[in-house]
Amino acid sequence: MAADDEQTQLSVRGEARGVVAPDQASLSTAVIAVEHSKAAAASAAAATLNEVVAELTELGGEVLAVDSARRPLTWSTHSVQTYEEYEDDRGRGTPGRSGRYRASVNLLISVRDFALLDAVHRVLMRHDELDVHFVEWSVDDDNPIWAAVRADAIRAALLKGQDYAAALGGSVVRVEHIADAGLLGGQPSGFVAHDASGAMALSAGGGAESVSLDPVPQVLKATIEARLAAIVGPLPAR
Repeated sequence: MAADDEQTQLSVRGEARGVVAPDQASLSTAVIAVEHSKAAAASAAAATLNEVVAELTELGGEVLAVDSARRPLTWSTHSVQTYEEYEDDRGRGTPGRSGRYRASVNLLISVRDFALLDAVHRVLMRHDELDVHFVEWSVDDDNPIWAAVRADAIRAALLKGQDYAAALGGSVVRVEHIADAGLLGGQPSGFVAHDASGAMALSAGGGAESVSLDPVPQVLKATIEARLAAIVGPLPAR
C-alpha cells in the first residue's frame, strides 16, 4: 500500500485573539450654523470651521493627505450641506417654512499621538457650534500584534488537528493547506477584524462634553482553516 493511501486528511479551524492599545482615534464631528439666509449660514459655518482648524494647527495638526495619513494629528472636511429648515404649521402637522437656513460641514479629526487628546478635547469644548457624533478607535493593519494573533490561530489549528489524529490512534505528518476561514470551501464563517467594541457611538446631537477620549483597548481576532495529513490507526472493530 502506498504511503498516501495510508494517510487521512483532517480539516480544522483555529481561532485566536489578542488585546492591544489602539493606534488611532477618529472623531466624527460637524460644524452647525443656523441663520436667516443660506449665505449667512454658510459663512457662519465656514468661520467656525476656520477657527477650529486654526486651533488644531496650533497643536501641530495638518490636513489629511496621502503623505500625512499617519501624522500625529490630521483633519479632513467633507459633506458640506445647506438647506432651509421647516417647522409645523400652527400645530397642524404640516411642514411650513421657518425662514431659517442650516449649514453643516462634517469634520473628521484623526489623532495618533494620544498625548494630544486632552488638547483636542479642549478645542471641541470651546465651540458650541461643533457637534461630536462619535469616536472610533482602530488598530493599523500592520500592527505587529496582528502577526502574533494569526500565528496563535495557526498553532490552535495544529493542536486541534493533533488532538483529532491522536483520538484516531495516529499523528499528523504534514500540513497541506493553511487559509483564511472560508477559502478552503464552504460558507465563509470566520474573519480577521477589529472587535466591534472598539467604536463608541454617541446619541444624536451629542456635544463634546459627552465624549470620552480614554483609549479603548482593541480585541483583535484571527480565524484560519487548515488541512492536515495524518497517519491513523486501524478503526476499532464492532
